[in-house]
Amino acid sequence: MKIIIAGAGFGGLKLARSLNNKPGFDVILLDKFNYHQFQPLFYQVATAGLDASNISFPLRKIFQNSKNVNIRLGKLQQIITKENKIVTDIGEMNYDVLVLATGADTNFFGNQQLIDNTFPMKSTSEALQLRHRLIQNFEDAVLEKNPEELEKIINDCTCWRRPDRR
Repeated sequence: MKIIIAGAGFGGLKLARSLNNKPGFDVILLDKFNYHQFQPLFYQVATAGLDASNISFPLRKIFQNSKNVNIRLGKLQQIITKENKIVTDIGEMNYDVLVLATGADTNFFGNQQLIDNTFPMKSTSEALQLRHRLIQNFEDAVLEKNPEELEKIINDCTCWRRPDRR
């Protein structure tokens, strides 16, 4: 039985591990990244408590001894249910069973102020961007001589905006 698991987060990874080396199953684990990120610890990466490499694990390393789980890096673009086929940016794949475990992304609920003034934290790279901003604000505060500017650096959200939104 050919199983495609779209998404290598907690759900997709758990299913793939449960099917690992089980006879009769041919598993493709499809994800846009070649690593699993342990999301509950993003805050520790953002606050420099952990290095990003401590919470990111290569998928191929996890399944290096697998006889039936194959990793494919790509993005799911379309599901053609009548043909038991998916279309990805790396080609088409047929399946007997398709499991969608694509996870979630930051939802700003259409609020432009949130989009402009907050740091999402749904990936390692976003946690690292937040870490950089925190450290940069501390560095700016240490050098600031003007008490009003210091207050602004520490408390005013406009100083905390993401660099791409300044």
